[in-house]
Amino acid sequence: MNKIIFSLVLICGSLLFTSCEDDLVVGSVNQSSYNNIGKLEASLKDKNSGLSNNIIELRTKECITSVCVNLTKAPMKGVDFAISYDAEYLNEYNTQHGTNFKLFPQNLISLDGASEANILMAPDEKQSLAVNLTIQPASTDLEEGTTYVLPLKITTTTEGISLSSTSHCIYLIKNYHNEADCDKGADAVKNFLYFEVNDTNPLNALEFIREDGKLFFDYVVLFAANINWNAETGRVYVYNNPNVQFLLDNNEQYLQPLRKRGIKVLLGVLGNHDEAGVCQLSDMGCKEFARELAAICNAYNLDGVNFDDEYSNYPNLDNPWLTYKSSEAGAKLLYETKKAMPDKYVTVYYFGSLESNCPSVYGITPNNFVDIVVADYAQPTRPMTGMTQKQCAGMSVELRRGYGDTSEDYARSVKEDGYGFYMWFALDPSLYASQVYRIQNVSRGLYNQEVKYPTFYYKKNDTTQYSR
Repeated sequence: MNKIIFSLVLICGSLLFTSCEDDLVVGSVNQSSYNNIGKLEASLKDKNSGLSNNIIELRTKECITSVCVNLTKAPMKGVDFAISYDAEYLNEYNTQHGTNFKLFPQNLISLDGASEANILMAPDEKQSLAVNLTIQPASTDLEEGTTYVLPLKITTTTEGISLSSTSHCIYLIKNYHNEADCDKGADAVKNFLYFEVNDTNPLNALEFIREDGKLFFDYVVLFAANINWNAETGRVYVYNNPNVQFLLDNNEQYLQPLRKRGIKVLLGVLGNHDEAGVCQLSDMGCKEFARELAAICNAYNLDGVNFDDEYSNYPNLDNPWLTYKSSEAGAKLLYETKKAMPDKYVTVYYFGSLESNCPSVYGITPNNFVDIVVADYAQPTRPMTGMTQKQCAGMSVELRRGYGDTSEDYARSVKEDGYGFYMWFALDPSLYASQVYRIQNVSRGLYNQEVKYPTFYYKKNDTTQYSR
């Protein structure tokens, strides 16, 4: 991949350590917190999230979740509750939050199949059985891109029960019914795109839409952050150049719009011409660096990382963070990263010591800690041990230089051979004349569908849609 030179910025301190916010403050005792001891309070929460305030993105399928009543202590007697829709609460909610949200229509929801639900809690229960909440697919009654409030409340006729400030369970429902997403089916080949973020706005991925309205790209890699050595602090850390950091700092404008449409956003990680490298960390170095990566993904709401073993110098073996460059060291970092963030994607670009011969770690084969692998340009990807071709890219395309097979026939063979991905690098609106037709060829081969020529594009660090 193209050589990238970065200036130093250290961010890990602000990301890794948040415990200072919980430090004890010594002073006078506020006794108000003890006033409600012994009080029996009820609250209504979403069963899955455990929250009284929730966000739902409504598309073409009904959303099914559940709510339950929670008590501060066992009631020692039977307690009845009714859960119902509360239209009158909308004004109070908007006033409290300074918003102007609209009310979600009652006819689009049901509680256990009815307009309201009645439950009876036993004397020793502190949480009720779950009541199913079904939210119907968005209809023409809803405005596109508008946020609606669905307010549910609990009431009771049982004496001695106080309703807490969370006696309402709120769902903020965002209507994306007509917006394209990238769900092309579980068996469809997915498109894995690297953006050179020094030059290009990742929002441009949203402009590639198939004729059925589905987005063409499924994964976006921000290329790239770096693994760096800081001699002053004596540690390996994640360095983001100003272009990467801008996107992270403004991720609600530049990254979350992709995620809201179903695109997974990954942070690329590669060497930066010093002694740190993704395949030359010691056991301790792997654990610490993996923890920092997990902290960054959680802080910026990213879907995972992509590792690339390039541009690292020879390690100083007297440094406890480092070791000999090897596939074993690379595998250990992959393992520790997956361990640190099991809900995120760990993906690999085959180069250097990161290849299909990745060894097991503690007897655990790579398919357990690596999710997706893509090859160097113009090649299909060989699976790591335990993987199937469904986790591999059948071709890697460098769009700027024109490397890689993008013929319709080859794309069809990628699908027929059972590969799960097609990799793309360096999409650039200034080069669409030589790039878009390649994407259109592949779309016909993979899906028998056209990709519309983009009518808009985004300039770097700008959320404005410009006409082509």
